[in-house]
Amino acid sequence: MSSTHNAQDPREHSSAGSRSLTEHTLHGVFWVFAGTTAQSLLKVSVTIVLARLLSPIEFGIVGAALVIVGFCQIISQLGVGPAVVQRHDLTDGHVKAAFCISVTMGICIGLLVYFAAGSISAFFRIPELEQVVRVLAFLFPIASLGVVAEGVLQKNMRFKQLSGIEVFSYAAGYGLVGIVCALAGLGIWALVIAQLAQISLQAGFLLKFGSHPKGIRFDKRAVGQLLHFGTGFSLAKVGNAIAIQADNLVVGRWLGAEALGSYGRAYQFMMLPTNLFGKVVDSVLFPSMASVQNDPERLGRAYLTSVGLVAMVTIPLSGLLTILAPEIVVTLLGAQWSGVIAPFQILTIVLVFRTSYKMSDTLVRAKGAVYNRAWRQWIYAILVFIGAYLGTFAGLRGVAVGTGLAIILNFLLMLDLSIKLTNVSWMSFARVFARHTLISLPILAGSWAFVLYARHYGIPSVLVISGTLLGSAIAFLGWFILFPGTFGDEGRFAMQIIGKHLPRGRFPFPKQRPALEPLPSAASPGVPRIGDE
Repeated sequence: MSSTHNAQDPREHSSAGSRSLTEHTLHGVFWVFAGTTAQSLLKVSVTIVLARLLSPIEFGIVGAALVIVGFCQIISQLGVGPAVVQRHDLTDGHVKAAFCISVTMGICIGLLVYFAAGSISAFFRIPELEQVVRVLAFLFPIASLGVVAEGVLQKNMRFKQLSGIEVFSYAAGYGLVGIVCALAGLGIWALVIAQLAQISLQAGFLLKFGSHPKGIRFDKRAVGQLLHFGTGFSLAKVGNAIAIQADNLVVGRWLGAEALGSYGRAYQFMMLPTNLFGKVVDSVLFPSMASVQNDPERLGRAYLTSVGLVAMVTIPLSGLLTILAPEIVVTLLGAQWSGVIAPFQILTIVLVFRTSYKMSDTLVRAKGAVYNRAWRQWIYAILVFIGAYLGTFAGLRGVAVGTGLAIILNFLLMLDLSIKLTNVSWMSFARVFARHTLISLPILAGSWAFVLYARHYGIPSVLVISGTLLGSAIAFLGWFILFPGTFGDEGRFAMQIIGKHLPRGRFPFPKQRPALEPLPSAASPGVPRIGDE
């Protein structure tokens, strides 16, 4: 075999060959959205149950360990998975090299974390952390087995399988195992065992469904090509990981495990919609954008549409979450987690910026401009650390404000780079944000009035949440039906996604020139011929 393309099922290849890039993208968005939605609902449900079985301190200790684990995991992977997706002329030599690099680094980083557990515990000043870190060190070699398989599945746009793997591994691994262990009275170890179970299941299923050539020997040229992209990607990813974890590190180090438990839940709730919509667009559009990376016009149109989709959803959603934060936290987690409310409100205000810069990340990776991305991510990391540290003097609210400001600045840095790589103008981008802000304002005003009325008369929190969300959804849908043109190209693209999965694939919405047109017929040998009509 000369490429990962040959590893596919022939029937799947035939199907892939008959689809345009637009059709693949629409199909992928649907399945990633369905899978991510299911996983987000599972995470909320599991968090609700575990929050009543475990204490904020126990969550905080594991959270401190995961700060280190998350950071080191990026280093261990060296960007080989995304390098597999991004490479046009992918061969078996590239895949074998990527697998060997991934496994080797997973073992090395796992050993490093294991023996550094004592120092990590001393840094956080949490004695219980040492044993937790030692056990979680086994995550690295386990996870490394599935890195390349995930990249192959993503490159071949097999999002249905990827979504199924993620949902099942979380539900059966983290959710079921974690809850059973917590009920058995294992305390903090319930969270540790749950992490190991989830990663083990995920790696196993990735290897099964994303089968690819494996070997110890590899081509030096292939290694060099992968590491050129992978090293730049990893530099940026490490900077981004530090930025994402810097506030947790600061809170754990200077405010303690209990504060970290509360802040971690606030950040987790904020990240649910970010992961939902950001991951959907990022997972599907990365391989799509990589396919048209040499066509600035089409690439720019795809980027602007993806940012528009994010803004259309996250601007009204961030407003609703900010308004309903007190009811959401007390209803889902309980009164003992009231410390989550203020940081959660502050972080949800910047939700649209946090999610939108993921689209810029996608574009930059597709273009291979990973080194231009890297130094911006390190600036972002420094800004988060400084903002979070200064914020500790005002408690968790201050940390959330400092982190939020850093998120906005990073959004602007990445937007500037994205505009330089495409034909998108600042004005075009501003129009996208402006139209969705104007659409959201009257809906949010009505929601805020209803919530104030409900609180004044003591209406139960569950009814306040459900009534506000239902009323807002009806208002949004009504606007969408009555004034569809106000939602721009992203609105039409959303209707294409919905229309593809309605009975007979029809929806009464004006046709448009697709944001992602069919590719030229000369698809690369390493990917399915997704552009052939």
